[in-house]
Amino acid sequence: MNEKKSRPMKSKIVKRFPKRMSPGLTLVEIMIAVAILAIVVGIAYPSFQRLALNNYLKAAARDLASDIAGLKERSLAEYRIHRLRIDVNNNNYVMEACTNTGAVCNGWNQIGQKNLLNVSNDIIFTAATNTTTLRFEPRGTLNPADIGTIVLQNMLNSTGTITLNITGRSRVQFNLL
Repeated sequence: MNEKKSRPMKSKIVKRFPKRMSPGLTLVEIMIAVAILAIVVGIAYPSFQRLALNNYLKAAARDLASDIAGLKERSLAEYRIHRLRIDVNNNNYVMEACTNTGAVCNGWNQIGQKNLLNVSNDIIFTAATNTTTLRFEPRGTLNPADIGTIVLQNMLNSTGTITLNITGRSRVQFNLL
């Protein structure tokens, strides 16, 4: 009789991974991957740091511009004089409302205060800031004596300039380094 001897079938797993081939990574391969990653992070870190510092400056300038617009709106809505006082030396500003309505003010109530240090430690008002008190009339216009610019600066010497006009509108421009 012609009988064939049956051979045991090799499993499919053994065929995919022969004994001489290891499915894992060697220590040398892992060390090379970590070294490449460290080089890429080392090159990219200064760019990310610069981006973060400039984003803090943008946030502070836009926040101040938003507060200016808010005071204008409150002046119109309440028919009351509002003002924003900038303390250049302490890098903060105070928002105040007149105690009475109309065009003459007999006293001030503080309605808010913000410090630039809350956004970032390195943002300051520069000496180029030529207006430190903004007074919004009950019509929502800015007092003509208060028209000017407010300049914020960070440690990279990037600046954010807020330009004010008589209508109370503000425009923000950035010079990022």
